Amino acid sequence: MAQLGVAFVRGLNMFGRNRITVEEMRNLLIDIEDDSLHIIDLYKPDNIIFQKTGIHYAQVGLRIQAVLQDLFGKEVMVTTRSINTINGLMKRIYEKDYQNL
Repeated sequence: MAQLGVAFVRGLNMFGRNRITVEEMRNLLIDIEDDSLHIIDLYKPDNIIFQKTGIHYAQVGLRIQAVLQDLFGKEVMVTTRSINTINGLMKRIYEKDYQNL
């Protein structure tokens, strides 16, 4: 069964370093797609929404890290979360009024 997730990429487009556009990132991620991974969308170049089947979320992060390391010549950190985790976090946020703390 396919599962949705989000990959968060650290350190892109900050202080003039590791510059990449959304379109460049989208083109880069085409190379890591296969039957087990499909890139659905991007929110800015550093938030990647994906669908995976039969692989762990961490494996998705490692694939993204590998193509970014090839591009920039240095390690770029990526962390992944399931949509269930994201939904749980959002539920916590909406249960409490964090805007007025």
